[in-house]
Amino acid sequence: MKPLHFCICLLFLPFTVASQKFDNIWLYGYNTSSSTPTGIIGSIGDFSQPPLNFQPTPLGLRLRTSSTLISDAAGNLLFYTNGCAIANRRHEIMPNGQGLNPGPVHQAQCSGGYTGGSQSSLILPMPQSDSLFMLLHKGIIYDPVLSVVTDRLYYSVVNMSTDTGVVLTKNVLLISDTLDAGQLTAVKHANGIDWWVIVSEYLSNRYYILLLNESGLEIYAQQQIGGTTTRQSQAGGQAVFTPDGTKYIRYNPADGVFIFDFDRSTGDLSNFQHIAINDNAFVGGAAVSPNSRYLYIPAEYNVYQFDLWAADIDASRITVAEYDGFLSPYQTTFFQAQLAPDCKIYINSFAAVTVLHVIHHPDEPGLTCEVEQHGVSLPYYHLRSMPNFPNYRLGPLVPGEPPAPPCVPVVSAVEETQLAAGALRIFPNPAQGYFTIATDAPATLLRLYDSMGRQVLVQALATGQPEHRIALPPGLPAGVYVAVAEGSEGVLGRGRVVILE
Repeated sequence: MKPLHFCICLLFLPFTVASQKFDNIWLYGYNTSSSTPTGIIGSIGDFSQPPLNFQPTPLGLRLRTSSTLISDAAGNLLFYTNGCAIANRRHEIMPNGQGLNPGPVHQAQCSGGYTGGSQSSLILPMPQSDSLFMLLHKGIIYDPVLSVVTDRLYYSVVNMSTDTGVVLTKNVLLISDTLDAGQLTAVKHANGIDWWVIVSEYLSNRYYILLLNESGLEIYAQQQIGGTTTRQSQAGGQAVFTPDGTKYIRYNPADGVFIFDFDRSTGDLSNFQHIAINDNAFVGGAAVSPNSRYLYIPAEYNVYQFDLWAADIDASRITVAEYDGFLSPYQTTFFQAQLAPDCKIYINSFAAVTVLHVIHHPDEPGLTCEVEQHGVSLPYYHLRSMPNFPNYRLGPLVPGEPPAPPCVPVVSAVEETQLAAGALRIFPNPAQGYFTIATDAPATLLRLYDSMGRQVLVQALATGQPEHRIALPPGLPAGVYVAVAEGSEGVLGRGRVVILE
């Protein structure tokens, strides 16, 4: 297939990596409301105002599986899509914004939102432009044999040089082929400006490697590598690059985890590894910790952690969460995941619910990553939607230098006062019934805080001892806690301890 290009000339402005807050605003929801001008109400979260707290907001579109959005470089909402149309920050359909993904499915489904599947829409800033954005979106058909088939990849171009925005180019067909559902993801080129996008072919091991630069979007290459996907792979999965751009990872319950090395300079995939999950999950997702070390697989009823730096990644698997049965009002099982600007990973559910799960410390191994189920409440229902964001902050590849961080962690008030202190040695960890602490300087007091910053234990310590045994109070819930040791000069050290039932 020949590359397809477009070229639009305008004033170009570079972005600085630090200011790229394109993922700052999150939107969910599809509820009908007579109190909003649009008749639709949902939930909005703003990561520039920690801690994250979703508030009601009018919406111009009902947001379901094909939804995504983007903010400007300063973190203000720009526009969003539900796979049927494009709405601007005023929650108005922007000029020429109707009629995405044309065809029978659009006609049948777009009163409520396109059903192309999670990760079937992706928005990228055009390289070297301060106002142009590329929207990639997958189209589907209903097939009597395969049920739902993804058979097209389109792109549309949005110009945000005005407050309302305008769609310049719409539904340009880039790929006509049977493709895997969803799993649209991207990573910065080694130059820190252009973008690579990978699109996988269905029932195949063929990958379309797309390149987006200031001249437009093209099919740069096709590559056959690794395992072949199965028919069941359409059931729901997710693709993601590690934040440092060195690995491309896919997961779906039928096929397990596909891991590839990725070359940001050439766009080549290599070193394929396969991990079979072998559980009863029907849907799931994938996300990677900010430090690019830990892979998280939310597999419906379990969340697994893998160490991507381990010699044997498969053997490093740890179950860090099991679905606790919570209803809101339907099952809040684990589905898609997304690394957020606050360096936490948020996980949605397959059913219509009003909560999100959160991994508070994804850079930490094992249970210390602290998965909090239904830890974030939304004012209105959301259904299988999760913003689809690449790492917008990844800069150019400089040999010998670490990449720019993909996010900025939010520190709680309790942790803020403790971070200046040295590490506290805690063992055994995880602990059950008791744990022991050791500090370099004499400690006189131990305080224990839960994940909400509440003090649950304070214990005086005997003087002159290098180690202290801490008995846990009966009935203390299992979870991740922060232990703080104090001495005559103040805080001596802090550390996380996992308490088991």
